[in-house]
Amino acid sequence: MADSGQIYPPPLPAKSLSGRRPVLQVFRSKLDSDPGLSLHQPKSGSASPLQYGAATLGRNASSKSPLLVANSTGSLPRNLAATLQDIETKRQLALQQKGQQVIDEQRRRLAELKQRAAAEAQCQWEALHGSQTHLISIGPPPMVHHSILHHQPPSAGEQPYDTLSLESSDSMDTSVSTGNNSACSPDNMSSVGGMDSLKIEEMEKMLKEAQMEKARLIESRERESLTRRHMLEEERRRREEAEKRLQDETFHRQQLVEKEVKMRSKNFSQARPMTRYLPIRKEEFDLRSHVESSGHSVDTCYHVILTEKMCKGYLVKMGGKIKSWKKRWFVFDRLKRTLSYYVDKHETKLKGVIYFQAIEEVYYDHLRSATKSPNPSLTFCVKTHDRLYYMVAPSAEAMRIWMDVIVTGAEGYTQFMN
Repeated sequence: MADSGQIYPPPLPAKSLSGRRPVLQVFRSKLDSDPGLSLHQPKSGSASPLQYGAATLGRNASSKSPLLVANSTGSLPRNLAATLQDIETKRQLALQQKGQQVIDEQRRRLAELKQRAAAEAQCQWEALHGSQTHLISIGPPPMVHHSILHHQPPSAGEQPYDTLSLESSDSMDTSVSTGNNSACSPDNMSSVGGMDSLKIEEMEKMLKEAQMEKARLIESRERESLTRRHMLEEERRRREEAEKRLQDETFHRQQLVEKEVKMRSKNFSQARPMTRYLPIRKEEFDLRSHVESSGHSVDTCYHVILTEKMCKGYLVKMGGKIKSWKKRWFVFDRLKRTLSYYVDKHETKLKGVIYFQAIEEVYYDHLRSATKSPNPSLTFCVKTHDRLYYMVAPSAEAMRIWMDVIVTGAEGYTQFMN
């Protein structure tokens, strides 16, 4: 049994790296070519050192390697033994690093699950109490206390995250079982949220009262504004009625004034002449008797010569172009229907003629408009179509007689003829 006496090296673990296969093939080829280089085969009943190291997975880093055992026999070459020892060391380091990465990943997933469970529990609790505003005021869900799951507290300046011990991360069952005692459990939430529920109820009650008070205030303001609007509308209506009555009364008074008073035209700036009579065109008219019936004493007034058809006497007249006062002899003739004035009483040199048809008004100069009148109190005016004559009588009686005489011939004065 030559084949049974040949010793082969122990089998490598199943999870060996692909990069180690060429080295092992070279080693086996050398063994086949050189039967002298051999290793003692271990007993079938005992477990290999590599399998024992793979089972521990990082917990026993000082386990003996099969290459070290083989090297202790002294049957392998030194270079090959050193190479195999280096390969085994790198494999152990790779397994440790991979195991550490798996542990860190499990820790991170467990922390995320706990945070998600806490957030969901908080949301469900807020939904049951119906307080969305309270959720906003609370902010993001708080982190689970570190002492519950045997976590180390985060150092200053670092973000809070969950770090499990190596013993607690061996299985997910132990991690989930510890979560039953965390702050996300309904018992702890009910105990912690008891005071919060009372505060929420009190806040809801105060909010309802504030809303009712606000509604009452709004209603009272609306009533006040409505009342004020009604008052303004009533005041506006009264004012419009008063203005309408005032307009009606003003219009009625204007109509009464237009009916009772006959207004003069705008081109007449003077008032009605201060005489008793209007122009008289009758041929049988007696001028002397008319003046005497008016109350004038013709016999005692020596400045006027008065007959049935004529009136003569001296008057001081103001010139038309040169505003100078000259004494002239005036003759009022009803037969010729003229008012003439001469240089003297001999009536030889005529200075001017005023026809009855041109005389419009005869009135007293109450405005004192005559320029540099010799006697303003005895000044009267004779208005014609083209000129205004200013005359000064020698006495007050003579002025009154002349005014009543001239107005009887004022045939141009037709405004009050109707």
